[in-house]
Amino acid sequence: MEDQPLPPDVQPVSSSGKFRKTLLYTFLGTTMSILLTFGTSQLVSQHRKVQERKLTALMVIGNIEKFAQRMDLFAAQMAWRDTMATYLLYIPLDSLDAPGYATIMAKGMPSYVAFTYDKTVENVFSNSIETWKNLGNFAFINNVGNCFATMKTIEGKYNEQLTNYVNLVENIKHNPDDYPGETPLSRYLHCEEYRILLSRYREYTTMYLYFADKIRTLNAVNMQLVDISEEEIEQFVHEYDEIARPNGPIKKMKDFLPPAINHDSLPDFHAWIGY
Repeated sequence: MEDQPLPPDVQPVSSSGKFRKTLLYTFLGTTMSILLTFGTSQLVSQHRKVQERKLTALMVIGNIEKFAQRMDLFAAQMAWRDTMATYLLYIPLDSLDAPGYATIMAKGMPSYVAFTYDKTVENVFSNSIETWKNLGNFAFINNVGNCFATMKTIEGKYNEQLTNYVNLVENIKHNPDDYPGETPLSRYLHCEEYRILLSRYREYTTMYLYFADKIRTLNAVNMQLVDISEEEIEQFVHEYDEIARPNGPIKKMKDFLPPAINHDSLPDFHAWIGY
């Protein structure tokens, strides 16, 4: 009978060696798990911050563009007023009370409303300015600051213009004897200061067109600094306008006016108040 080969000698593994290997593998596995979890979390967090910064940039640049569009509208309004003012200023002073000019005077008198722009986006940018500083994008911070400063200047100029107009009209209205003319409209046009105001509409048209162009020029630099295209801004502004537009018709104040009370339908007053 053939002798069976003997099994190879195997060195016994000590229990302490097994424990060390198990501990090492456990440590490596736990460490890799922590690194993967932490790394994934950091990537997600970093991606979220990038998205938030881009959204803030879109809001800021879109807000500035909407302001420039408002300037375009103001310029168009001032151009129309300049045309009407030309009609008014060419009416002879001795004909201001003639019936034939009443319609032109009524249509040509300007009206103003106070102007203020929504500063919500400006506040959002101001609150996140440390983030932009940490990125080292000081050029973007500075340029956006110039845009907002220009917008404040325009707001101030418009409201100064409005204040001057209102004060002048109120002065003429409350001191009618100081001005010739049989009607309030003719008194306005007899006032030299009022006539100067009307003659400045061409200047105002130029000013708003200039400011619209200046803001857009600054905003073009903003887009370059944060790598946002003009198409993205147009889409953002369009989507914002669509979201902000109400679904139904906008009600006017008169829609809430209650019907007039008919005196004959009221109960006896003393019975009503219990006295």
